[in-house]
Amino acid sequence: MVKVANGMVNVMGAVFAEGSWVKVRGFRRTPFYAEQSEASLLVEGNNYRVVDGSTIPGSWLEAAEKTAAEEKGVVMVVGEADSGKTSLATFLVNYYLNFQAEIGIVDSDPGQNDLGVPGTVSGGVVNKGLSDLSQVKPEVMEFVGFTAPESGVEELKEAVATVLRRLREKGVGKIVLNTDGWADSKGLSFKAELTRTVKPSFVLSLLDGEKTLAFTMAVDPSTRMIRVEKSRYVKRRNRLHRRTLRTLNYRRHFARPRLVKKPLNENVFLNHPFLKGEPVQTLGGLGELGFEALETRQYMDTLYVKIKDEVEEPVMLNLGGKRIVVLGEGWEKGLLVGLGRNSRIIGVGIIESLSGNEVAVKTPLTTGFDTIKLGEIKLDSYFNEKNFYWRPSRHRV
Repeated sequence: MVKVANGMVNVMGAVFAEGSWVKVRGFRRTPFYAEQSEASLLVEGNNYRVVDGSTIPGSWLEAAEKTAAEEKGVVMVVGEADSGKTSLATFLVNYYLNFQAEIGIVDSDPGQNDLGVPGTVSGGVVNKGLSDLSQVKPEVMEFVGFTAPESGVEELKEAVATVLRRLREKGVGKIVLNTDGWADSKGLSFKAELTRTVKPSFVLSLLDGEKTLAFTMAVDPSTRMIRVEKSRYVKRRNRLHRRTLRTLNYRRHFARPRLVKKPLNENVFLNHPFLKGEPVQTLGGLGELGFEALETRQYMDTLYVKIKDEVEEPVMLNLGGKRIVVLGEGWEKGLLVGLGRNSRIIGVGIIESLSGNEVAVKTPLTTGFDTIKLGEIKLDSYFNEKNFYWRPSRHRV
């Protein structure tokens, strides 16, 4: 935590007066710039440094000025991981608040989601200055159930479009869209497709070199793109840092969950391989492998077999030309799920158990739900995650 002892400081375009407290999250760098005169800060710990001048690149301010005039539309931010996308998105929101009463913000990175929980695309509304996107309460969300964007590009693209539409239905005119850091050739192709779907008013690009050229050639020529420079002060994070941030995000979100038990007939499972599948006779050949099948169902073109054994993760088999997914008893425990009501996702939960007649879900939601969508993320009691691919791989670009 940092306290403004005296004077005023500018944090990502928002002004904080004397007596204000600003929280700095782990693995993040937050710049404080003295407004008009000298200012004093009280900093917990000693992990800071003093630099001359503002840490906000001049091109960011120029881009904000160029894009502020239009009261409606989407301003899309693209760039590689650790290029300053989130910082730029925060700065834009704060800058636009000088001209409009409220600004929408959408985080479409399912892995490092600042607004909502990993595995989601989340959107919120901002009406006062902020220092970090995590301070925004997610008002709308779509659950995709994975953290790597390449795991389901069509589903992710549809989720982004849905969240933007739902924000507009709330009367939000101007929206900043922060994207993920997937920036290889396939990632840039996906971003170009996303621009054709959401039709942003402007695209602010932190890309450089060959990536800039590749992305520019992939997007529609009519797209208004503004190239901005990367911040020199962005904190670089490795895979361990990112995984730790997700764990902390899960813990924060599920700090005070309640256990909800509901009869299965009161819920619609959008993608459950058993409840949406048709019961079939146990497939011959499994016994020879040492498996005792408890239940077998066919869902689309795949057989799902639950066996009387603990299986760390699903096993994909091909027996007699049939595609089979073998799941152990209690396979559903710990799965992250999206919870919905009236055909709209309203929150997330963790499946505790799924018996023949009842489902038990831990969730911070205080309202009822009637829809459950399974994800491919499993959490242990400490909120450490692992991928749990209970269905065969989908097409990836």
